[in-house]
Amino acid sequence: MAPETSSLKYNYYEILELNTNSAQHEITLAYERARTTYSGENPAIYTIFSEREARELLELIEEAYSILGNKTLRNIYDQRLLGQKSQSQDLTYESILQASRQLFPEAKGELKKAEYTRDGDFEKTIHAREEWGGDFLKKVREYKNISVEKMSSITKINTYYIVAIEEMNHSSLPAPVFVRGYVVQMARELGLNDKGVADSYMKLFKEKQK
Repeated sequence: MAPETSSLKYNYYEILELNTNSAQHEITLAYERARTTYSGENPAIYTIFSEREARELLELIEEAYSILGNKTLRNIYDQRLLGQKSQSQDLTYESILQASRQLFPEAKGELKKAEYTRDGDFEKTIHAREEWGGDFLKKVREYKNISVEKMSSITKINTYYIVAIEEMNHSSLPAPVFVRGYVVQMARELGLNDKGVADSYMKLFKEKQK
């Protein structure tokens, strides 16, 4: 049975049809099951929902996994969800991310301080770059001596998504609104023009989906 998106918008456990004490691996399994059930690749979904409703529901599923699939964000969410005074605005995706940044202020800019051997020519290439695909983002990350795991620990983005972003593998990524947010975070931590990088990346990303 599909969740009612209006009443359960910020109850991520109910969106994924889970209990609050579900193990982490159960969250991943529930996400994969829900994504398969409500994706456009399942024609039966359109006998229940309109295309717009199915898309909105899928975005909620992606949002739920973005929070519950990350142990740090899940912990913040659980404290708020189970608290007596929490309101709906305290349970939004943006609110949980903001709380995470406040809890770990030392993470901001940590990647920019990583030690790496500067290459003047490559620095000029980065500065002049206008087209940002996943392959070049990966080159910059590796040039700055940042592992996928390190990027994940600072940005709180799942390593699975970081690799998929660099490979521009749309089938392994959530809704575009979340992809853009992830690219912004990655670019910012790499010391890049996050808006410019995200705008270029999303343009190439959408073209690749056609």
